[in-house]
Amino acid sequence: MKLKFFSILSVFILLFSTSCDDEDDSTTEELEIKDRTEEYNNVEKDSIMTYMQTHYYTLDAQYNVTIDTIDPAGSHTSIWDDPDLQVLKVTDPEVEDLIYDLYYIPFTEGENQQIGKFDKVLVSYKGWLLNNYVFDDHIDNFPLWFPLAKVEDSYYVIKAWREVLPHFKDGTYTDNGDGTFTFEGYGAGMLITPSGLAYYHHKKNDIPAYSPLLFSFKTFVNDDDSDNDNVKNIDEDIDGDGDVNNDDTDDDGIRNIYDPDDDNDGVPTIDEDANGDGDPTNDDSDGDGIPNYLDEDTH
Repeated sequence: MKLKFFSILSVFILLFSTSCDDEDDSTTEELEIKDRTEEYNNVEKDSIMTYMQTHYYTLDAQYNVTIDTIDPAGSHTSIWDDPDLQVLKVTDPEVEDLIYDLYYIPFTEGENQQIGKFDKVLVSYKGWLLNNYVFDDHIDNFPLWFPLAKVEDSYYVIKAWREVLPHFKDGTYTDNGDGTFTFEGYGAGMLITPSGLAYYHHKKNDIPAYSPLLFSFKTFVNDDDSDNDNVKNIDEDIDGDGDVNNDDTDDDGIRNIYDPDDDNDGVPTIDEDANGDGDPTNDDSDGDGIPNYLDEDTH
C-alpha cells in the first residue's frame, strides 16, 4: 500500500474541497424543494437498493475502484451482497424522524490513527451518479483536506462524509527528500448516500438535484489538532455537549478548535503548558479548576 505524491503543495496546501462542500451556495442552484421524507421513502431508497443489486465493483492494488453493471450470465457479487457492506442509520439534518440508510464498504480500515468526528482528513476520492457518470475525480496525486468540523459557520463537506470517515484510520508517510511522499497503510472504502445526506435540492456542478451519490475514497493523513495548540480537536468541546462547533471560551468569534489562544490572554495555548508534559489541559496554576489555557488570569 505505497503511494507517491509528486507535489508537496498537493499534500499540505490544498485545504478544502470545493466539489463536496455542504453549504457553499456560490456554486449551487436551488430548485423547488420536495418533501424530504417522501423523496427518500418513495424514490431514493428503492433506487439506491436497485443500483446496489445490479452493480458490482473491482479493485486494483491501490484500491482504485471500477463500477460495472452485472451481467445476468456472469458470477459477480453485487454491491448489495458484498459481505463487507455496512449500513449506518443517520438522522436527516432537518427532519428528526427521518432516518436514512447510509451504506459503506471498508476495503481496508487503515493502520494508523483513528479519524475523529471533528478532525481534518487528507482524502482522494472519485464520485459517481447512479447512472455511472463520474462527476468528480480527485486522483491520488492531488488529494484534498476534508474538515469534518464547521469552518466559520458552515460545513465544507456533506454529512455523508462526516458520518463515514470516522470509521476509518489514516496511514503513515515518508518524506522521500525529493519533494515526494510515500504513503502506506492508509484507509480505503466506498460509500453510497441518499441525496438528503448530500446536496438534496441543490444542483451542484455536474450533480443534478435529488441525486444519490456513490464515492470511493482513501484516507491518507488525519489532523486531530486543527489549530496546532496541543489540544486535540475532540478535547476542544469545553461544554461537553459533544459538539466543538459551539465552544468559544474567550468570545472572540473564533471557536476553540481554530483558536491558538483560547482565553485571549496573549499567551498561545501551546505555551500554557506549565508542567511541560505537552498537554495544556492538565495545568491549573491557581487551583481554581480552570486550566491555564482557558483562564485569562493565569499563564
